[in-house]
Amino acid sequence: MSGNSGAVRFRDGADKYATYLDTREGRLRLDLSFANLREFLPQSSQPLLALDIGGGTGAMAVRLAQLGLEVRLLDTSLPMLDLAKHAVREAAVADRIELRHGDAAEFETLFPAGSFDVILCHNILEYVDDPFTVLRGVSRALRDQASIVSVLVRNQAGEVFKAAIRDRDLDAAEQNLGAAWADESLYGGKVRLFEIEPASHVHGGFACGDCRTRCTGDLGLLAGNGFGR
Repeated sequence: MSGNSGAVRFRDGADKYATYLDTREGRLRLDLSFANLREFLPQSSQPLLALDIGGGTGAMAVRLAQLGLEVRLLDTSLPMLDLAKHAVREAAVADRIELRHGDAAEFETLFPAGSFDVILCHNILEYVDDPFTVLRGVSRALRDQASIVSVLVRNQAGEVFKAAIRDRDLDAAEQNLGAAWADESLYGGKVRLFEIEPASHVHGGFACGDCRTRCTGDLGLLAGNGFGR
């Protein structure tokens, strides 16, 4: 990711994030996002090539590799990549996953155009300085009309539900209706919130005949707590 503060968060918070993914909430989050993604994977007689931007500990990359996909995992955090390397070895899918150290802001220079059948942007866009630069690079990197992008972002609606249901704070829920930033419970600091209308606009932009996008809001609700990265 491009923001220095974001890079520091994921460098210093890698172990904390890995621990979170082992909690009931973390496992549920992964299960739900993977089930959502699997429903929309392109059908092909040839192995699909996927890119996981900001793939962190490799949890999603490993699951995709176990389905037979070839995966490139890109992350700016070396500690995260170390955790991903361990996960890949434990799952015995090292022949299907390539780990790359790099910044999402430089995405367009890292991979050729038309490279990927599947691209994941899960909880990465809220941490980069310019999300739309990343999305333009993603659009360029998709292979063809059957290719998909899976986008998962923190958003205002999710913060409303979290404040109202988890915290039972209706005043905070009302404030979150128009909030541009939220407190990051896992790493500390602030995290960008996306509005529903712009998220729909991004969805429509990707769905204009060039590719399909699965755009999902990170509601922070199902496990009774706010999601981190």
